[in-house]
Amino acid sequence: MISYRDLLKDEKIFYYIERADYFLKNMGYTFHGTKHVVWVAGHARMILKKLHYPERDVELAGIAGLLHDIGNIVCRHDHAQAGALLTYQLLKEKNILTEEDLTDLMYAIGNHESATGVPVTPIAAAVVIADKSHVSRNRVREDSNIQEDIHDRVNYSIYYSNIEVNPKRKIIKLALKMDTSISDILEFFSVFKERMEMCRKASKVLGCEFRIKINGKDL
Repeated sequence: MISYRDLLKDEKIFYYIERADYFLKNMGYTFHGTKHVVWVAGHARMILKKLHYPERDVELAGIAGLLHDIGNIVCRHDHAQAGALLTYQLLKEKNILTEEDLTDLMYAIGNHESATGVPVTPIAAAVVIADKSHVSRNRVREDSNIQEDIHDRVNYSIYYSNIEVNPKRKIIKLALKMDTSISDILEFFSVFKERMEMCRKASKVLGCEFRIKINGKDL
């Protein structure tokens, strides 16, 4: 079986990831390049590892996290579904993964978007939580106008973000630190409410409760 770390050395895949991010940059979207997908992959793996899922699921969560936004090289609309099909093509030609592995990857990638996704597998759930929790200042592009763009402003206000997993209490917590002179909690939920709700549903798939902590306070 191919591993997450094997794909970190794959130049073709990272060319697609960076090319997709180039297109998104020109459409005015936040950063979706290498740093984002590696963050998502690492946290998706961590979630399943701490919850004691099989190593196969941990590895596939990492692979799905790494490739989840690759469909943006085709189009932004329905990029999750485009990414699922592109992932199948890219990994099928390596002739290493089983059909079960490939279909689990396709499902996880094809269902990571909040508008259309229904994460019902542990792999898909971990990717959703990791992706939707990546709210951070480092996702805002240098030429962004945070005064005019609420999405960029909220992201820029978050100077620390982490996912905490408590396997004994079955709690997955998004811990954020926010500069409230830039944005506030009301703006955060006006932008991210749908995504946080998707994290809540995904956490249930893992038998956990999803919580949010901002500036040390549980919400």
